Amino acid sequence: MTDYFDASAFDAFHEYLCEKAELIKSEHVVSKQLLHYLLSAQQVIESRAEYLPAVKQNIHLAIEFAMLLGLIAISEGRNDRAPSVPRVI
Repeated sequence: MTDYFDASAFDAFHEYLCEKAELIKSEHVVSKQLLHYLLSAQQVIESRAEYLPAVKQNIHLAIEFAMLLGLIAISEGRNDRAPSVPRVI
């Protein structure tokens, strides 16, 4: 069995989870299943980066999944933050 990394599938999955995060950002309870998928995607990418060049080239996706998890934890979505603009807390 050969490992294969499909970057477009991970991109599509990340996009889907970003849309889901927008829908649930006002919720106080988040599905464990969603959290599991976010953590699993990040862990799969990080664990295979050492062995597959295609994964190593796309290691930034692991960071994006971790960032999305952090945004969900603070009830924010990807579109809530503007680049190069300081946040007022």
